[in-house]
Amino acid sequence: MTVTVSRARRWVLVLPAALGLLVAGAPPADAHAVLTGSTPARGAVVAEAPSRVALTFTEEIALSADAVRVLDPTGRRVDDARPVEVGGGSYAVDLRGRLPRGTYTVAYQVVSADSHPVAGAFTFSVGAPSATSAGAAPTVRDPDAGPVGWAYAAARFGAYAGMVLLAGAVCFLMVCRPEGREHRLSRRAVVVGWSVLLACTLALLVLRGAYTGSGELGEVADVARLGEAWGTRAGVLFGVRLGLLAAGALAWARWRRTAAEGTTRVTRVGALLLGCALAWTWAGAEHASAGPQSAVAVPVDVVHLLAAGAWIGGLCVLTLALARADAPPAEAVARFSRVALVSVGVLVVTGLYQSWRQVGTLPALTETRFGLLLLAKAGGVALLLCLGYVSRRWTARLEEGQTPLRTLRRWVATEAALGVAVLAITTVLTTTEPARSAQSATKAEPVAVVSVEASFDSGGPRGRGTADIVVDPGRVGANAVHVTVTDPAGRLLDVPEIRAALTSSEGIGPLPVPIRRASEGHWTVSGFQVPAPGAWELALTVRTSDVDQVTLRRPLDLR
Repeated sequence: MTVTVSRARRWVLVLPAALGLLVAGAPPADAHAVLTGSTPARGAVVAEAPSRVALTFTEEIALSADAVRVLDPTGRRVDDARPVEVGGGSYAVDLRGRLPRGTYTVAYQVVSADSHPVAGAFTFSVGAPSATSAGAAPTVRDPDAGPVGWAYAAARFGAYAGMVLLAGAVCFLMVCRPEGREHRLSRRAVVVGWSVLLACTLALLVLRGAYTGSGELGEVADVARLGEAWGTRAGVLFGVRLGLLAAGALAWARWRRTAAEGTTRVTRVGALLLGCALAWTWAGAEHASAGPQSAVAVPVDVVHLLAAGAWIGGLCVLTLALARADAPPAEAVARFSRVALVSVGVLVVTGLYQSWRQVGTLPALTETRFGLLLLAKAGGVALLLCLGYVSRRWTARLEEGQTPLRTLRRWVATEAALGVAVLAITTVLTTTEPARSAQSATKAEPVAVVSVEASFDSGGPRGRGTADIVVDPGRVGANAVHVTVTDPAGRLLDVPEIRAALTSSEGIGPLPVPIRRASEGHWTVSGFQVPAPGAWELALTVRTSDVDQVTLRRPLDLR
């Protein structure tokens, strides 16, 4: 079917709104491995020191010597720095020597199957909870924050933009077959896209070690870290991408020497296969490679990225051609409009699949950061479509000679600026945990224990000290209550009696908490039932002699 120049112009003006479909056309949003369990469990108090600590994740992770660290109450590392996979999604590290009583911190920093670094920490106690030093409470680093994280995000965005421009320019040359100035412009776009993709891929490879490591700029020049990065899935695929770009450069040089003979079917098929291989270097290391239906998700992502490139990248080339001419190149626009129509259909189908896979449920759209960003992006898309409609109205008036082409270009510039804003949201989404895995993390993470500290002075001999109270897991239902008593020097203090009771702000209680002495300075009870959520007051009576005692009162928020 013949496409008129009028209809083709309208396609050109509507197509900037395609930037909004980067909701679906952006690199797949990274998923994250989620910690679903551990041995000992988070917040647990065990009678005997374990010989190893095991962690269970929702997906495969990459291990290094510092992937899992176990620190004693003083901040000293007590694991053997040799984490191993033990099956069933679990990974373990052995502990060295005899472990003293107290609270231990388990810190992990791993790389999930989708190549995204994931970090976290939790505690467990041996014998009884205790205070920990500052060194035993490591900060959980956000890999996307700081200079290295920002540089990595910029390089990731640049690589994607280079791929889109490269794919679009090649498609425009091969399918739309522009002539004269448009042909030369398309060839320059191919070179620019290739160069940007090459430079950003090299930057990603150099930054990878520091990005998944400490995040310090000094690690960028660490040869050992660079070697480790080469050995990871992401590093291997970066290397494959560089090899494919080199092969593409050779093919491009050969095609330019024979370009006068036209583009053959073999050339077009070769370009398509090379494009599929390049797109696979994203899909094979990102969210599509992990989680449910990965055998379907990876090829869907490959097709998705190529469709985005054909549409958005081709649009960039065509927009430049429109800006440099008095009228759109009619034949090229007509061919591109058909390419764009097919690309739109592919992006819609694959984008819906990606959204379903990454969000999963309607509540996740409003209950997770990823879902809210996706809604914001959808709002940007709606506004872009409205601007596209207005642009079409201006096109009709242009054909009647009622408005200059310059006015139309301003509307296109407005659409492009809004598209950049939508693209900025997309960039944030690529580093945001998808709604589906965020909800999995919420379900997997137990409620943090409630812990309070109370100093006392009963007035008698050995009457001063501190009581550390832990309610685990600090929510409605069965709870373990631990009370550890220490003297002013921090040594365990054995007292004759401790009594406890809970009273709710809603008038429930007081409920006696039947704690019993478990060992010197440690009193505990398991299975104590908290009947309702809300604000509670704990009354703790500490008797230090036959006649000396003191009652401490502390608020507790039990959910």
